[in-house]
Amino acid sequence: MIRKRTVFVAILGLLLVAVAIAGYMRWQLKQGRLTPPPAGISIMMEKVAEAAELPTGFIVWSSNRFGNHDILKMDLPGRKITRLTTNPYTEYFPRISPDGRYIVFSRSQKPWVSQRNMELWDVILLDLKTGKERELAKNANTPTWSIDGKKVYFQRNVMNLAEIDIETGKERILFTSGNGDVKKNAALTTPGFNAYSNKMAVTLRYGQRMAAIVDMYGKLREISDGCQLTWSKDGSYLYYVGYGGKMKNAFYLYDPKTGKSTKWLDIPGEFSHEYFPKLSNNEKYLVFGASKGGKDGHEHDSADYEIFLWQVGAPAESAVRLTFHTGNDNWPDVYLF
Repeated sequence: MIRKRTVFVAILGLLLVAVAIAGYMRWQLKQGRLTPPPAGISIMMEKVAEAAELPTGFIVWSSNRFGNHDILKMDLPGRKITRLTTNPYTEYFPRISPDGRYIVFSRSQKPWVSQRNMELWDVILLDLKTGKERELAKNANTPTWSIDGKKVYFQRNVMNLAEIDIETGKERILFTSGNGDVKKNAALTTPGFNAYSNKMAVTLRYGQRMAAIVDMYGKLREISDGCQLTWSKDGSYLYYVGYGGKMKNAFYLYDPKTGKSTKWLDIPGEFSHEYFPKLSNNEKYLVFGASKGGKDGHEHDSADYEIFLWQVGAPAESAVRLTFHTGNDNWPDVYLF
């Protein structure tokens, strides 16, 4: 009897240890890297397209090439790079206003926060003309602009979609997890709101896992098991990262009327693990990041992603590589004149 009890206690102890380890691993996955990734180095610009092949405008993106993730700007077609922020905290997800005057982005609440941790962020507004910053919202993440540039939408405290008026600072919650088909513990990752349809495009994580369109009552339409779902300007289609590409990923278009997805872009070459797609303001070009994939080529804020620009409708092989650095470059946006 004593022996059986001892065995039972030992098995119970092992189960408790296993549960504790699994819980820690889930927590660590949500936290992401606990230390910043290496800054990397510049490399030779091989096969660089001539300036005449690029449109006129600029891109912004997050890069750790100066030691931590700052927001950078590259003028096109000249490729001159300017450091827009020098804050010691982590910054990512820059989005350009419809008139090209401002950007909004996420800034961490301590020096290093992984993008997997969706909680410790604030939303910042930067005037590109004056260089002045303004904090728009605390405990806020992944901001996007309204069509008229008067409002910014963002993830509030992980489980909410919020809206703020740029001029008045008035804020309201548009949607909260737990309504309708969306589970209470579902994280609203990179939510985007379309005022024409009054619907949210969102990647659900934690308690629910899918890319979906959700109306403000919580009625959900699953699109895929991909991520980074983004509306077109008029809301007539969406684009997202899905499976099925050369290095696992590819970009897809989704038609809300037909409910059908179509493969849009999967570039050839050694950099074909694509993420962070963003159409230009005139929707004629797509800017995105791509890595070499593999074991060390996926993590969004540490892998060697390079920034590419593709003219919509052109052959996939015509996509132009814009950055040449072994550090991490992510979440670009592009504005064309």
